[in-house]
Amino acid sequence: MSPSARPQWLADDMARIEHLLFEAAGASQLALVAEASTHLIKAGGKRLRPALVMISSRAGEPGRRATDLAATAIELVHLATLYHDDVIDETETRRGVPTAHAKWGTDVAVLAGDYLFASGSALGADAGGEVPGILARAIAEVCEGQIAETESAGDPLRPVDDFVDTIGKKTGALFRASCDLGAATAGASAGARAALVAFGAHLGLAFQMVDDLLDLTGDPRITGKTPGTDLKEGVYTLPVLLACRRQPGLAGRLREGRRALEDVLPVLESTGALDEALSQARLEAAAAEAALGSLPATAWRDALQEVLDGVLAQVA
Repeated sequence: MSPSARPQWLADDMARIEHLLFEAAGASQLALVAEASTHLIKAGGKRLRPALVMISSRAGEPGRRATDLAATAIELVHLATLYHDDVIDETETRRGVPTAHAKWGTDVAVLAGDYLFASGSALGADAGGEVPGILARAIAEVCEGQIAETESAGDPLRPVDDFVDTIGKKTGALFRASCDLGAATAGASAGARAALVAFGAHLGLAFQMVDDLLDLTGDPRITGKTPGTDLKEGVYTLPVLLACRRQPGLAGRLREGRRALEDVLPVLESTGALDEALSQARLEAAAAEAALGSLPATAWRDALQEVLDGVLAQVA
């Protein structure tokens, strides 16, 4: 769901979160800290994770201060991971602007990411209740997933199940936590909370699979990212892993360092790996939709469905 398509109640919720984001990330009295920490916030973004918090809170009592703080915290944590990912991947652009490390260098980018992690954790502590624990566990899972990805970098024959498990942590953890935070801070029932957590987990997997496809086939004017970044860094995503099993010669070429997108993309197309990866994303989306089926028919459930539909629409 694009920001312009959000219902008024969600637009109002997100306006509060946007204000809190700038307030928290820009709180430092040091100009460079404030500028670097708000850099990606100013660049825009869909704010998908805080939106999931706010929508999920409708399963209970919406509008609580703890929910606003939790939504802001999860976005700050997400932004922190982007700063660190861009350093690890040596990415030059993000959301159509230079990355923090391209603009200020690695030291500032890493420390700004740390600052955002700390700011998000502080908001989580202010929210209280279950929020600090949910955030801490999600951050740990994200780090675990990133370490697993780093360990497997350069291996084109990595098991597909291992890859899916990794993205379930690196990406899925924050989606799952977002839905959990919304339900927990709003006092939703145990059944609704479980359904929302399941929805978030499958949505996260679908989102990452689609994002990986866009990294290979997306228009950089729309994605705001340099195509083939993962491939260049030896991070082989689902389409590449599938293609290597169908055409073993591709794995050999990748191990030799021949990773140019223009050379690899035709193989992904001819082996049907792109289509199969899209099918896997659709299966995860179907599982997310099934989780929604146990929730009451409401405007907020429709909003979650629209989020899910929007993820798949990127590669329709």
